[in-house]
Amino acid sequence: MKIDAQIGGDDNSNDFDRIGLDGFWLILRRHLRLIVLTVIAVIAATYFVVDRLEERFTARATLVLTGLDTRVRQTDTQLESFELSRAVIETEMDVLKSRAFADQLADHLALYDDPSFVSLTSNGQPIDPALHQEQVLDKIQSSYVVFRSGESLAIDIIATANAPALAANIANAIPAVYIENSLSEQRENVSSSIVFLRERVETLGEELSLSEVDLANFIRENKLDDEQLPDRLRSQVQYLTTFLKTADSEQDAENKERLLGELAKVEAELQDRTRAELTQMRKERLLEVQRLRYQTAIEKLNELETQINLVSQGARQVSVARPPVSASWPNKKASLIIAAVGGLVLAFVIALVLDLMNRRIWNEGQTMRISGLPNAGFLPRIGRAAGAMRRKGVARFLIAKPHTMFAQAVRGATGLWFDDNADGWVVMITSGLPHEGKSTVTVALGVSAALDGMRTLVIDMDSHREAAARLLDADMKPAKLEDILSGDVTPSPVVLDGETVDGLEFLSIDARSTSNLKTQRQQLSALKEELRGTYDLVIVDTPPVLVVDDTIRIGVLADEIWQVVRWGRTPENVLVDTVERLKRDGLPITATLINDVDTRRHQRLGYGGYAQYYNYGEGYYS
Repeated sequence: MKIDAQIGGDDNSNDFDRIGLDGFWLILRRHLRLIVLTVIAVIAATYFVVDRLEERFTARATLVLTGLDTRVRQTDTQLESFELSRAVIETEMDVLKSRAFADQLADHLALYDDPSFVSLTSNGQPIDPALHQEQVLDKIQSSYVVFRSGESLAIDIIATANAPALAANIANAIPAVYIENSLSEQRENVSSSIVFLRERVETLGEELSLSEVDLANFIRENKLDDEQLPDRLRSQVQYLTTFLKTADSEQDAENKERLLGELAKVEAELQDRTRAELTQMRKERLLEVQRLRYQTAIEKLNELETQINLVSQGARQVSVARPPVSASWPNKKASLIIAAVGGLVLAFVIALVLDLMNRRIWNEGQTMRISGLPNAGFLPRIGRAAGAMRRKGVARFLIAKPHTMFAQAVRGATGLWFDDNADGWVVMITSGLPHEGKSTVTVALGVSAALDGMRTLVIDMDSHREAAARLLDADMKPAKLEDILSGDVTPSPVVLDGETVDGLEFLSIDARSTSNLKTQRQQLSALKEELRGTYDLVIVDTPPVLVVDDTIRIGVLADEIWQVVRWGRTPENVLVDTVERLKRDGLPITATLINDVDTRRHQRLGYGGYAQYYNYGEGYYS
């Protein structure tokens, strides 16, 4: 009975058909040793590197800015407070990260002279001071970071160094230097205002003194200190005026003229006195303004001189850094955990790549997909439990152990040929490459068919190796086709350990008995008809298709051809190339048969199919 072949494979099938959507865990099972070794190697390499890294210690301090900034108002030298804005806070943070501030930190911590921070020599030679200063500044700038959360006035400072004490010192030095700078800046502003006010007071005092002297001189020069003088002048004016009114008009004109002159002179003096008094009032008002300015300057000076020691600091340190007890870097525990996770991911990727690159045959779904042919079955590996019987050969093993899972699997394959209403069937067994077990499969199928009552003939046409002949203890030499057709050479019964195997005969034929291909095909066609009339099943062992062309030359003998692939050994491309080669030459390739299946490993690695169930009932029948 012929096995119907599935025409064509699924060219669009993807490489995950063997894995399945839920089969990733199977990859772990298949490559467990590789995965474990990879993870261990990654962890060991990480530990080796981490153990040699320089330890780094981290300390943290917190600086809080005050909400108000006190400054001297330049317009009137008054102290006033300004609310800190976002821009001001960001500017202060930039100051903390500036190179100038780093220079102050280096001076504060005496790092310029500390060879443990930055070496003072290079290759035994002193480093240029300017270069050494730049190196110190670069290192100290990279040793700390400042940041704040949201709109908070708190500025966190994280310092990192190769020594715990140094990390804490840097973290604490930053607030200390900043607060000292803040106080110094405010005191400097107040001091400069005090100097200005002192100079101003001195200038105003000199101006006031000059104005007072000028007023005194003016009073003295204009006899303004004689308070009775205006009254005397006014009395004299009144007297002269009255006298002139009462004087006789006949008096001499000369005397009258004299009196008028005296009156004019007195009136002029009175007017000068009035103008002088007005000028005196103006000078006194100006002098009063100068006195007020002078007094105000003195009061402001006294106020600032009092407040210079009361200037509040612009920030305060609310969290003091303590020397850390353990290194923050490298974190060996975290590094090893990350290495383990990363190693597992890497190992899984490697396993996945290896699994995808593994183009060998593992199950019948794989063979059917790439070859387009049905699979006739799985032949399990004859395990070590078979002992000495396993070493005596497959024929003896099948006869002695007819109920093992190997025997059951072979019987399942030969059952496809039972057909009481048909003539005999000629089946050729081949493979793509050597060492795939085709001769063993040929003998196993022949012995199993004979044990099931079929008249069976095993033909060894692989005259390069004659493996089937050795497995059946046959000493027959390869015969020529014409000798077989003429009856000079006939099949001989198979005898194992002195006992004939009922229903099983053997024949060895030279596949290259003639160089005339046309003649050979005619002879093979004739032999085929003769064999089909004599035997229920003829199984032919042929050479590997991809090694020699013997199978192609003798293919006309077969009703169907089975290709043996070795589980976990035969590459996919060998199966594809073999099937294409046979089909291209018009030969009846109809099925595959997977040989040497390690059923325990097949089940453990999750390759699918039914091979893992072939041990069903083995304990019962053995």
